[in-house]
Amino acid sequence: MRRRQLILIAVVAVLGWSVARALPPGAAPTLQGLAAARGLRWGTAVTNDQLRDPGLRRLVSEQSGLIVPESELKWDGVEATPGSFDFSAPDRLLGFAREQGLAMRGHTLVWHEQLPAWVKALPPAELDRAMATYIRTVVGHYRGQLPSWDVVNEPIADDGTGLRRNLWLERLGPDYIARALTLAHQADPKAALVINEYGLEGDDPKTLRKRQAFLKLLRQLREQGVPLNAVGLQAHLYANGSGPTTFRTLPAFLRELAALDLDILVTELDVNDRELPAAIPERDRAVAAVYGDFLAAVLPEPRLKLITTWGLSDRTTWLNGFMPRADGLPQRPLPFDADNRPKPATATIQAALDKR
Repeated sequence: MRRRQLILIAVVAVLGWSVARALPPGAAPTLQGLAAARGLRWGTAVTNDQLRDPGLRRLVSEQSGLIVPESELKWDGVEATPGSFDFSAPDRLLGFAREQGLAMRGHTLVWHEQLPAWVKALPPAELDRAMATYIRTVVGHYRGQLPSWDVVNEPIADDGTGLRRNLWLERLGPDYIARALTLAHQADPKAALVINEYGLEGDDPKTLRKRQAFLKLLRQLREQGVPLNAVGLQAHLYANGSGPTTFRTLPAFLRELAALDLDILVTELDVNDRELPAAIPERDRAVAAVYGDFLAAVLPEPRLKLITTWGLSDRTTWLNGFMPRADGLPQRPLPFDADNRPKPATATIQAALDKR
């Protein structure tokens, strides 16, 4: 038997056909197929509106083994008014995932953004009850259907000085994190529970401080016996015009996370090119280089289980709305271009996944 066929059989045996399906014998390599051969999933964030595009729908189905709702499972959409839950949008995404043989993970339960106004106005006791009701209802609705949840999103202060001063910390105190995780575990004991954070990947002093605050939180939760299965590294990376982004210290940080008996998920990967010159070939080379350096740092870690990009096609990137280029040109931060065609980043990612 050829080597690729042997790999496929082994992956199917360990992970199931839905994970390995993107790498049938003789087919062109896909991101999910190459990831599956390493025992990983490759995922992408999507929205229902994006999936109305047949080309993008096909790209997601061919290249991914998992989807995550970009916005459909955030509080302001699910419970816009107190006690009135609307699961129609995330349910449509889950239907698409099942139709295509993909998994879907939950994002996100407790965050300081995209909250309804009525939640922001609650006093402490009512806020705690609202959080408990929300987690029980939402996780309970998907009990046994989603493999993992980003339970708490971005709990660490940007400057790495400790926990973020958000309404959860100010009104409920630091135990809100443990409470949210415990509630999610009670609602679905089989789902992997995740704390998701950004700004943990590079080598600059601010990142190193933030890592220490994150590790302090994780150790406290471990000492308390709080249910927690994994950490999510968002990996919103930058192709900096001022100098290369480096990840020299990242492998040691991943080992510290693994030493806490935690799996590692890359949850929102993309590469911001807003500082780079306008020329597309130069931008694409720089973006591809960042992908390559980052994957070289994370792929050897045995506890890495998932890599998810925040979109697959440049057409759908959030960066054009939230961090536009000064010259008005669209960013090119994702594996495929706005016409769903491969780019240098695609080849770099494929080579990194295929490297043994």
